[in-house]
Amino acid sequence: MRQILLSVLLLLVPTAQQPPVEPLVRIGLTQNAATVTVRSAETFGVAGRMTRSATFAAVLAVDPNASGAVAAADLQYRITVKFDDDATVVMPAGTRVRIEPPAAPLGIDARAYRGALEIFGNTRHTLTVVNELPLEDYLRGVVPNELNPAAFGQLEALKAQAVAARTYIHRNMGQYKDEGYDICATDACQVYFGVLTEDPLATQAVMETRGVVATYDGWPINALYSSTCGGRTENAEHIFTEKAPYLVSVNCEHTHTQMAFATSRAVPNWKDGVLAVARVRNFSDAARFMGLPARGEPASTNAATLAAFIRRTFYPTVLTASDFSFVREQGILTAGEAVPRRELLFRLIEKKSAFEWQQGVLESFDARERRMRLLAGGQLKEFSLAPNALMYQRIGDSRLPLRKGVWIGGELVDFRAEEGMITMLIYRINFANRAADRYSRLALWQVHKTKAELDTAFRSLAIGEFTDMRVIQRGLSERLINTEIVGTTGRRTVPALRLRTLLSLRDSLFSYDVERNAAGTVVGASFFGRGWGHGVGMCQVGAYGMALAGATYEEILKKYYTGIELQKVY
Repeated sequence: MRQILLSVLLLLVPTAQQPPVEPLVRIGLTQNAATVTVRSAETFGVAGRMTRSATFAAVLAVDPNASGAVAAADLQYRITVKFDDDATVVMPAGTRVRIEPPAAPLGIDARAYRGALEIFGNTRHTLTVVNELPLEDYLRGVVPNELNPAAFGQLEALKAQAVAARTYIHRNMGQYKDEGYDICATDACQVYFGVLTEDPLATQAVMETRGVVATYDGWPINALYSSTCGGRTENAEHIFTEKAPYLVSVNCEHTHTQMAFATSRAVPNWKDGVLAVARVRNFSDAARFMGLPARGEPASTNAATLAAFIRRTFYPTVLTASDFSFVREQGILTAGEAVPRRELLFRLIEKKSAFEWQQGVLESFDARERRMRLLAGGQLKEFSLAPNALMYQRIGDSRLPLRKGVWIGGELVDFRAEEGMITMLIYRINFANRAADRYSRLALWQVHKTKAELDTAFRSLAIGEFTDMRVIQRGLSERLINTEIVGTTGRRTVPALRLRTLLSLRDSLFSYDVERNAAGTVVGASFFGRGWGHGVGMCQVGAYGMALAGATYEEILKKYYTGIELQKVY
């Protein structure tokens, strides 16, 4: 009786719930390959053979004894695998070859991957390649490719990116199950390039947010994101077909501090400033600045004499029938033009790119230490600002000298640096203003299309030649939601994403000017825009801007995804 009672009690005691485990994900690396070569520094197994290289191909096979006319039914696709010892095996087209990970990553072309690879034929008679690995390892190959740590190296922004990417795949797991994998490896899903693109800071962001996803009403959200939102995101239903309470338009703004700057000198004319920084007062100075032998000064200002001197001194290796024609082609002298010496010296330096201008986007400036951090050449670089650096603000073609002023970050800066010290800079006002994505070089952009380019862009609409376009609806972010395109034989209403694709524009957040000649005929159009991407959900550069101002990854995510909660699912 006691035994029976004990058994009953055991049945009534709830068993301990198994803790959630990290899922495996299947990533479609390619879906239409004719051949695929897998390599590794360590041996791996395929069809019972050990190898360091295996080349797969989808081939059409026929009975070797067949001759003459062959029925289509007699043609069969097969998969061949060639090994590093030149041996080849043939497999049925439906064979799934799984390569378990050896001690080293498995490589395809110039990329390498953690986890296992699967290769199999598909209904298109090509090869599909799938990488199966733990979700967190997958994210290590996603985060640095979606938000470049070299350019946007803020840990909290990368954490926000890690959570968004993790949430996206949780929500969209199995999206391509009919193709044999969960999610693709391109920007149609999330960009995944494998182990060779992993980055220590991005990996830290993945590890410190392990298992965390964004949820709404307890379910993972569709965590859409794009590079640069242009100051404000858009409602999802205005860009895509899905309406979601957490994908609504929000201002891309966050607190920021103003960065005051000052210098001890100013030169009114920026061209004179270039000469002052280069220490060029005459032609001998100019030659020395360019690393050329000095030949003194020209014997006269006669055009022919001056042209011959310039060609021999500054272009000594050039052979030409006419020195003046050559110098005129370089834009240094013009027939009948009396060019002042200082202007001539400036033109020589400018045309030969001797001043070595660099360009970057201002991230931060420490006035006390006079240290500037600039995003230049795709990387964050630190420079000192010389106490007597010449500084100009560019407005149109004008460059206004300044002794002091204020930056907010995100200004586009042209500068000259000598051994890490900036001696001259010219910056453009950041018209993106307080927007957190102002650090993107695509916060503002301009594109021109000719009449022929417009006709080509709208050819698929079957409306004849382009004559006009009219905005029917704009969203809260001012993105074009629906636009009527008018042609000589018809008109069509085009939604945001399709219009952006047809015109090959970075974003659908733009204004435009249709240009016409005196007869009213269209000759082209100019587009003035902001942002890069669809503009729904998290703004990636905005996340960076918020992190730079001290925001946590949770604050960033809750800024861009309205009403969400963060939940640790394993």
